[in-house]
Amino acid sequence: MTQTMRYPDELFDWSSLDPAEHRTPVDYLFFDETLRDGIQAPYVLNPPLEAKMQFVDHMVRSGIRAADLGFPGASPAAKQECIEIMRYVRDSGHHLITAFAGRTHPTDIAAICDVAHEAQAAVEAYAFVGVSPIRQHVEDWSVDSVVERLRDSALQCRRANVAFVLVLEDTTRCTPEVLGEIYAAAADLGVDRITVCDTVGAASPASTRALVRWSIEFFESRSCRAQFDWHGHNDRGLALINALVALEAGCDRVHGTALGIGERAGNTAIDQLIVNRSLQHGEQFDLEAVRTYGECVATMLGIEIPANYPALGNDVFKTSAGVHASAILKAANKGKRVLMDNVYSSVPASLLGRHQEVLIDRASGASNVQYWLSVNGYSASDDVIRDVLTLAKAADRPLTDEQIGRIVAQKH
Repeated sequence: MTQTMRYPDELFDWSSLDPAEHRTPVDYLFFDETLRDGIQAPYVLNPPLEAKMQFVDHMVRSGIRAADLGFPGASPAAKQECIEIMRYVRDSGHHLITAFAGRTHPTDIAAICDVAHEAQAAVEAYAFVGVSPIRQHVEDWSVDSVVERLRDSALQCRRANVAFVLVLEDTTRCTPEVLGEIYAAAADLGVDRITVCDTVGAASPASTRALVRWSIEFFESRSCRAQFDWHGHNDRGLALINALVALEAGCDRVHGTALGIGERAGNTAIDQLIVNRSLQHGEQFDLEAVRTYGECVATMLGIEIPANYPALGNDVFKTSAGVHASAILKAANKGKRVLMDNVYSSVPASLLGRHQEVLIDRASGASNVQYWLSVNGYSASDDVIRDVLTLAKAADRPLTDEQIGRIVAQKH
């Protein structure tokens, strides 16, 4: 079920004072790279075809409407798997823009076109080429050779009636001069979607904003209209904020992977993007489905969701501090779930099918015990509260329900 966050009157959002934010239609906001860039991570299992189809189902239930479903040029087996996934999307009637990745190389482009024709479905070819000076130097490429590859790939897609998307690797370390030449060639070819990439996670929010605005203005100054995607990595821990800034600066899609999986430090976490945009703008995503998607990915790929992982971690709605427990207890006594959800959390647990959990440990006070007793249907007495806190102060970790229950049983 799709949910919309409604904040209580007691909360104020400073961003409401800045009305000049770019708004993108929510259907096309997020582009899921889990099945391509995500599963390239060396620490994840290679999921079977059935698992990949499950991931697609979870994407759609979560409200994601565009996805990269694989790299068919990697091998004949990879191409056949991409065809099967594309047929599954088609036959399931999923409302999902489908794409496949490849180099700006004839064999990769041909493989993507084969997927479209074999599956008899519309796909987008996300064709990538490196553009930064360091990449050109290492590869012995020239700007002219990059432009030639771009032109050949775009025309190859056009002949096959497949949508072409230009993906510029390492855009965030490319100069305006080089980027201008490539953009001019793209504009001449009628390329109408370009992905700017922070391939090694080198961008800052300021450079992200500058690059996106410069790119949009470049095409506008030539009376052209190109839509822009943002593809970011997390090497410096800035992937999430950079993606959000890219949207505000004018990008039409931003890319991410479930749980931020990917090479090195990973990609932008698409689940965190969804949570933030849902809470900030009330956009229509199903956060319970997002939680289920993350849990499925973790299980299928053999990884753990860190306990403190935003929104999805096991411990993110737990508190043991006495002052926090006291406020949550008072909110509960006012009879409003929304107050309990927000008094000591910016992410409402109920939107993810969860609830606030008050633990009892060395940092706890009487309110923690009172809350536990109330939730579990017991009346609070001074001797029970005293005995529970005595045990908690001597323990090296939070008390379990069983430990607290034994004390309560002894007193009743």
